[in-house]
Amino acid sequence: MKKKTTVFGILRERSHSPMREFDDEAILIETARKLSVRLGVDVPLLHPEEFLETGLDMKPDLIFFMCEEEPCLDRLEHMEESLGCLLVNTVSAVKNTFRRRMLSVFSDEDFFPESRIAVTKGDSWQGLGGGVWIKRGDFHAIESKDVVFARNDAEARHAVGSFLARGIEEVVIQRHIPGDIIKFYSVTSFENGKEYWFKWFYHKDQDLKEYRFSQRELRYKCQKAGMLLELEIFGGDAIVRPDGKVFIIDINAWPSFALFRKEASCAICSLLEDRLLAGRCSLPLEVTGREAGACSPTP
Repeated sequence: MKKKTTVFGILRERSHSPMREFDDEAILIETARKLSVRLGVDVPLLHPEEFLETGLDMKPDLIFFMCEEEPCLDRLEHMEESLGCLLVNTVSAVKNTFRRRMLSVFSDEDFFPESRIAVTKGDSWQGLGGGVWIKRGDFHAIESKDVVFARNDAEARHAVGSFLARGIEEVVIQRHIPGDIIKFYSVTSFENGKEYWFKWFYHKDQDLKEYRFSQRELRYKCQKAGMLLELEIFGGDAIVRPDGKVFIIDINAWPSFALFRKEASCAICSLLEDRLLAGRCSLPLEVTGREAGACSPTP
């Protein structure tokens, strides 16, 4: 008898979704619903606590997940290594979005603003001068106070003190890049060279100038950032300077896709289906010149 495909998803920790619980759950619910119809099997979703408590007596064919805290990631990593479970995104990719690792990966990339890790108990935050963004140094921003703009050293000192008071030991100090803020989303398999979906739009809360820029450059830099972090499902923020140069200022694994849930869930399902059919490819895709529609066009 043919073995039935076993797939399940894991929701994000509620502590990582303040005021966004519905949006974070909704994209996984929609993905699971569509994938269940396509595969003809049940695709259950587990809360992180359920996943940690559940004893698995089989090897799942695929696990897709939004969880980010160490207990779940450690267990997923063990399943990946010991059972060969297929994970989307991988644990390594999710950890690459944590601030310290992201800064290390992007250290030589000219699309990433000058940034450094600072310890909140010391004075290592000083030195970049005015006009910096101070961000929590572990995960991506979970709530609004996790990203603070400081115009001068006095404001920076106050902001760092606020992070310290919340028990956050490290922050990222990032040079401010003036310009238009763009949000982007991507569902892409860099291993098989296939872009399933890419979307960008202007952030709504800004004094938009609509500086002219190359959409080809934007797409290239967004996709290269995702590839370097080994992500397949991701989103982030970019800045277009007055001179048209594009910078990637942040990126995270599996955002909520709240404005584009239908489009994103269809693309994610297609990626997951292909993963189930083909398994992992051994060679990563190079970011080189490709025709429009390929996953990594040159600018």
